[in-house]
Amino acid sequence: MSEAKKNTIGFFNKDKKHSADMAYKEAVPVKETYKGSGLKAFNPTAQPMNPHFPKKVKDDRGTIRIPKTQYYELLALLELSPNKYVYELIAELVDKAVQDMSKNRPEELRLYQQAIERIRATDQRKKAR
Repeated sequence: MSEAKKNTIGFFNKDKKHSADMAYKEAVPVKETYKGSGLKAFNPTAQPMNPHFPKKVKDDRGTIRIPKTQYYELLALLELSPNKYVYELIAELVDKAVQDMSKNRPEELRLYQQAIERIRATDQRKKAR
């Protein structure tokens, strides 16, 4: 490429004169609208298992959504307790409730244990799908 050619490419062109006319100009009418490329949108669940795609990781965590009032109360209890994490505090509260059931309401304790097994089995069936 010659030296003269280099200086005329793109914004390096110093000889180009711009119009000083800043008056409003009508928009250029559209001749044809973009109709898309015809490709389907990417759907990660429809993709075959490929080593280049990330795999779903299953873990032992569940989610709990609680109202704001109970959330604030739980965080206040967490501040006052020696526990560092919310799940530790929840485990402690559940343990107290289960101990109370075992002392005062043994029939409720059996129902509680059956409910745990039912919920665990349902969760395992969902994960197996």
